Amino acid sequence: MMKSRFLSPRASRAARWLAALGCLFFSLMLAPLAANGQNVTPAEPPRYASGEIVLAWRPESNVIPVVPRTHALDRDRTSPERVKAVAALADLTGLAVLDAQLEYGFARLAVTPGREEVEIARLRQLPWVAFAEPNYIVRATGGGDAFYPTDPHFSTQWNMRRVAAPGAWAITQGSTTLVVAVIDSGLDLAHPEFPGWRVLPGWDYVRDDDTPNDENGHGTHVTGILTAATGNGQGISGLAPSVLIRPLKVLDQNGVGYGSDVAAALYEAMSYFQPPAQIFNLSLGDAAGSTLLQGAVASAQSKGALVVAAAGNCAQPVSECNYLANPSFYPAAYDGVLAVAASDRYDNWATYSGYKPYVGIAAPGGIQSDQIWSTALGGYGYKYGTSIAAPLVSAAAALVWTVEPAANAQDVANILKSTADKVEVRPFGGLVVPYVNGRNDYFGYGRLNVNKAVRWAYPPSLQPIVTKQTFLLGGPLTQAKRTLTLKNISSQTVTWQATVISGADWLSASPATGSANYLSPGELTLRAGPTALGPGLYTGTVRVEALYPGWLPSFDIPVELRVNAAIGQEFLPLTLRDRYAPDWYDPLAPGVIPTVLGVINNGLVTQALPFQVSFFDGFYSQVRVSENGLVIMGSGTGTLLAAPTECLPSAAAPNNALYPLALDWQLNLGGGVYAHQPDADTYVITWLQVRNVAGASPSSFQIVFRRSGPITVHYLAVAPSLSPIVGTENYDGTYASLLACNGVGRVPSSGDVLMQETVYPW
Repeated sequence: MMKSRFLSPRASRAARWLAALGCLFFSLMLAPLAANGQNVTPAEPPRYASGEIVLAWRPESNVIPVVPRTHALDRDRTSPERVKAVAALADLTGLAVLDAQLEYGFARLAVTPGREEVEIARLRQLPWVAFAEPNYIVRATGGGDAFYPTDPHFSTQWNMRRVAAPGAWAITQGSTTLVVAVIDSGLDLAHPEFPGWRVLPGWDYVRDDDTPNDENGHGTHVTGILTAATGNGQGISGLAPSVLIRPLKVLDQNGVGYGSDVAAALYEAMSYFQPPAQIFNLSLGDAAGSTLLQGAVASAQSKGALVVAAAGNCAQPVSECNYLANPSFYPAAYDGVLAVAASDRYDNWATYSGYKPYVGIAAPGGIQSDQIWSTALGGYGYKYGTSIAAPLVSAAAALVWTVEPAANAQDVANILKSTADKVEVRPFGGLVVPYVNGRNDYFGYGRLNVNKAVRWAYPPSLQPIVTKQTFLLGGPLTQAKRTLTLKNISSQTVTWQATVISGADWLSASPATGSANYLSPGELTLRAGPTALGPGLYTGTVRVEALYPGWLPSFDIPVELRVNAAIGQEFLPLTLRDRYAPDWYDPLAPGVIPTVLGVINNGLVTQALPFQVSFFDGFYSQVRVSENGLVIMGSGTGTLLAAPTECLPSAAAPNNALYPLALDWQLNLGGGVYAHQPDADTYVITWLQVRNVAGASPSSFQIVFRRSGPITVHYLAVAPSLSPIVGTENYDGTYASLLACNGVGRVPSSGDVLMQETVYPW
């Protein structure tokens, strides 16, 4: 497949345009060796929130003033204008205002629980009320951390995993209120990945008709990356599968076209076609600038559109680039355009990708030997280039705009750039190019991370805990505790406080204040007792309130305590031992002859396994063991490996590895690394009495491989205050199961057993 194509010269038309560039937390089980459990019969979930309703008003009534936000990140609810408007709403309704979205004309109002329908009926009679209804509860259809589609080709789409698409999909897959105009070679209109309801009427500027059917395949490939149907059980997954597409065909069957057609498409997509485009994807261009195209781009931007363009495949002086080495490339070089460079599977700079001061961001575009799989005419195929990187950024912009509809184009671009991963760039295998003032010419502000972008754009929140927390005390059992997780799926931090508002004589909550964001959820521990209460049933309530941002609603956690004079055995929690979680395998026990793995500081030792072990993509009979608390599956080159610092998943080495407790362990401070085989079906690697700094408490942990059954990690002793990396990662660092990293997440405790999940979730 050719990397790039050029326009043929035509004397009567404008300067030729280069087009078609390149064909341009894992699932885990973490449990103590003996875990307590309790059976609970789930109640039918409520249909709507108790104690509140939603009300919207007619804008033409002018009863409540409109107070718009000044930009996407303005979440201040304390301005004088807002305070005045909220007070007016409270006076008009006679109800307390929980939250008012004044710019969108609706609010949440507090009512007495059980009187929701009564208050709704009353408010519906007011002439300025557009509607009043319960605040219906919606529930996620997938996990809160990641959504893995059913599309059979998803395993081939390393580009989607590299930009953390599954995490973003757990939040949004886009919205049909967003229109993305793809100015390219058109679209295979009969392709099953593009259902008709999502394809808006477009135009064929080559044949001058209203059927922009693709005759080259480039536009279809680009559009597939952007918005192929996701989760439909066939083919591939597009990054923004719910947005609307407007295909505007300006490239012919050879992948060539004219600047005048590109300009016309830009103008008409903002004026003639309705609704207008919010995002333009331009995976085309040339090394010659054009006043006409520059004006069209500026016009689209002035009307609020975000223009995303490929940075070009002209880093080398090849014929496709007029034999110019790294020339300015248009329209990517125009002011305000989000120019996209290309990276490979392992976050290396693609050596064809243009590098200039106007490059804003990078995304996977592939290389000739490792291309990107997407839709093709009548099916699927491979291509690579900056053309293939650009639609990932366009789609990411659509997802960000979906969760932050008040944003403008610059806000969206800024969010994408500020959340990009600043991966190392070593052009031509040389020294690392630093990110000066946050950017460099090769990757701009970094490689796209759509999960981070979406979770930053998503408003901060605290997921209410509505399940009743029950405690049982009596006889010798005088106190009990339970730790709850306060989840916030946004990367923006919520500061919260917890207060016991009833039951304080036997109930406590700690800490009194804390914080929560997506990477670091809050933890709240409830304690019942010690108590001198007589037998009976007691109820209490813990209120959780947001200190910042203050406009978030509070919620109450119901707590129930039953005190019995005595507790019979039937009330005791059942203790179970997992059949894959036996006691610690001591490598120095009498009769055991371990292999002492003589790893030097930051060293690796290759060790043969007595049987093959399944790990993600393959079966392995060799491992490389690091002093620094990790094991790399398979053989490889190199004998040294410094302690890893990057959180998983990461393209940085090592990949294809188990991270039971990865840290800069220092064997010169004592301890050792051992391997032994307790029986024919078990093989154990143990880090025994290791320390990371002088004077620290020692830690002991081990990986247990089995001929059949899961890989488990046993923690005999874990020193306090460690900040290790704990998880597993596949061979190219596009998927990982992560439990803890550099102080974020949960570090296993002494006595825990971790069952490693080493299969993909799709």
